[in-house]
Amino acid sequence: MLKTDPQLTASRIDTPVPYPAVKRVFDLCGATIALVLASPIFLVIFLAAKIESLFNPSARGPFLYAETRISKGEPFDFYKIRIFKVAALQKTIQAEGFIHTKPLEQDPKNITAVGKFLVKFYLDELPQLINVIRGEMSLVGTRPWNPVDFKAEIASGIYRKKIIKAGLTGLLQVTKGQHHNYPGGDKALDDYYISFCRAHSNFEIILFDTYILLWSITKLLRGEGL
Repeated sequence: MLKTDPQLTASRIDTPVPYPAVKRVFDLCGATIALVLASPIFLVIFLAAKIESLFNPSARGPFLYAETRISKGEPFDFYKIRIFKVAALQKTIQAEGFIHTKPLEQDPKNITAVGKFLVKFYLDELPQLINVIRGEMSLVGTRPWNPVDFKAEIASGIYRKKIIKAGLTGLLQVTKGQHHNYPGGDKALDDYYISFCRAHSNFEIILFDTYILLWSITKLLRGEGL
């Protein structure tokens, strides 16, 4: 179990966390290999979505969509396989001005039949491998936030989403459902990773990232989501 310190103040320091070349190479190679290996999965999901749309008109719509998220303080197009009905996406955009997925996920009626399977195994997140290849995200980092929550936290003097690249996975995802074990919750977990990256060598960071990725894969294979 990770030992987080609720007194850590890493997220209140606005100095960017270095993104070493070795981590970029690790991200690029890992994401490229994963994308190639996942290509048959993409095809199966695409066919399943098309079949569902033949029988359920409310499930019709684009296969992929993009949300605006923040990575190291910069907005980018965050790619996902669409698990929501288009009407539900349009409704949340009209109500909040952006796609707010968490409230949508709470109502099963908003999610397609294929989407309910994808979200359990985190498969709707596979297109984010493209974001990693493009350099907008890292394989491991903090969870990418929407612009509204990002601005609110910056206004309160917390810079955790501004100083480090967002990750495809991270400590928050792999400890999902266990936050009560970590005083300070998701902020403490982000602070732990940020502090680790500041205090350790590039080699140690890659080893830690590999550990988190393997931990993530284990959770996915168990169908625990991220």
